[in-house]
Amino acid sequence: MSRIWRSRELLVFLLLILLVLVVGLINPNFWRARSLMHILNSSLILILVSIGEMFVILTRGIDVSVGAILGLSAVILGVALNAGVALPLAVLLALAVSVLAGMVNAVGITFLRVPPIIMTLGTLGVYRGLMLIITGGSWIETIPTSIKFFANWHILGVRFFIWVTLVIVIFTALLLRRFKKARYLYAVGDNEEGARLMDIPVRKTLFTAYTLAGLFAGIAAIIFVAQIGFVPMQAGNGQELRAIAADVLGGVNLTGGVGTPLSALVGAIFLTAVDSALVFVKVPGYWNNAVGGAILLAAVYLDYRVRRAVAAQQRQARAAVRKENNHLNPSTREEQA
Repeated sequence: MSRIWRSRELLVFLLLILLVLVVGLINPNFWRARSLMHILNSSLILILVSIGEMFVILTRGIDVSVGAILGLSAVILGVALNAGVALPLAVLLALAVSVLAGMVNAVGITFLRVPPIIMTLGTLGVYRGLMLIITGGSWIETIPTSIKFFANWHILGVRFFIWVTLVIVIFTALLLRRFKKARYLYAVGDNEEGARLMDIPVRKTLFTAYTLAGLFAGIAAIIFVAQIGFVPMQAGNGQELRAIAADVLGGVNLTGGVGTPLSALVGAIFLTAVDSALVFVKVPGYWNNAVGGAILLAAVYLDYRVRRAVAAQQRQARAAVRKENNHLNPSTREEQA
């Protein structure tokens, strides 16, 4: 049981299974493979945004502009495609804009020393404003079918973008586990001053984290446009808060240094499953935000209690070891006396 509490990803996965079972008893249609695949497909955008946000949270930062970056990248992609730009070039352009937006955040935070919450709140407004300027405040209602094809393309019975997201999650997890420089994210979040003393490039690491947050928001924007086939001005609204909630729920520590892409994955799927469950049990849609907020508060509180309990256990273990050493080494007791 202690292993479950220490592994937040496993705990949330078990809660997800429990949610599916309970809602399925109320409405058996929730158990259908088609419904479960729809939940997974609907969670892809949140998964990607959450992974990008995870990089920032690992460094003990926060980025509330990722939803706006998603919206801006979606607008750039839609405008480029409607202007006759080839799909590969339009995708690269959207990704370039998202990376540039992330780099703007990184410059302000790492070089100008603007607090992350202030910097990203400011750029959130800037990026939303750019969306309105580029489109004149109108939705992009028609998107060429070339990109929509990929949203409906199946490989071995599974949608193409699900495979893409799965590959990204696995690659990112391996990168953070095996690549030494990727571990700098954890070191900076755990103890920034200590990381400096170990000659870890703190500024470069922070710059990379915010740039990656922008990149992942851009990838999410491509899937967003492909799935819905148009770009509303509300694109990406609220995704930043849901991404933070998914990360914390999955086990990413808001105080930095703890978390994996798997944390973001299970947290995002769980939140999406909750939204779908409310539909299947016929709860009005305007309850979604309230439920999401309640889950975020519960996740933060649970995170605090679990971390505190683990820290207390570690202190007790260290005290027990010291007591045993003093008992076995009489000379130590004499010196202390």
